[in-house]
Amino acid sequence: MKPTNLCLVQMGASGLEVIDTYPNTLPNEVLRELAYKSMPLTAKPGDFASATMNEYSLSSYIFEVPQQDKRNNIASLVAVYSTMEYNPTEVKKAFTVIVEELNKKDLLKMEVIKSILPNLQTGLSNRYFTMNISSQARISFDFRSDDEKDVKTLDKRAENVSDDLWR
Repeated sequence: MKPTNLCLVQMGASGLEVIDTYPNTLPNEVLRELAYKSMPLTAKPGDFASATMNEYSLSSYIFEVPQQDKRNNIASLVAVYSTMEYNPTEVKKAFTVIVEELNKKDLLKMEVIKSILPNLQTGLSNRYFTMNISSQARISFDFRSDDEKDVKTLDKRAENVSDDLWR
């Protein structure tokens, strides 16, 4: 199931704030509520939360963002769905992989996460994701069943054969 939006929330000077959303289609009142529902009061890095608001369902992964010369910040990566018919376990695994891999490579920065939101949304929709973040960091996850993978491979082979026939 494709998320309608992916959001990035962090603790700001005046409380929790949405710092980016892709695509930017959610109304401001939804974004304000989303900021607080994405990170429960007792949340700590590594927690995963799910909530509903109006016609939306959301799942968020809470993590710590390293800061130079000041206290680390807390943030959450949020997937917003227009229905409850999605797999929160896959969202949790995907977000965990991404945050942990970025952290291992010292790339866990808000700007880096903002830059991958469009590709990540496509990856959650397709149930697989592979992206080179830098020359040193490649992040991927794959939740497709073997049958789904085989169909994609066969489709690609058929496409390649038809391309060869037209040459």
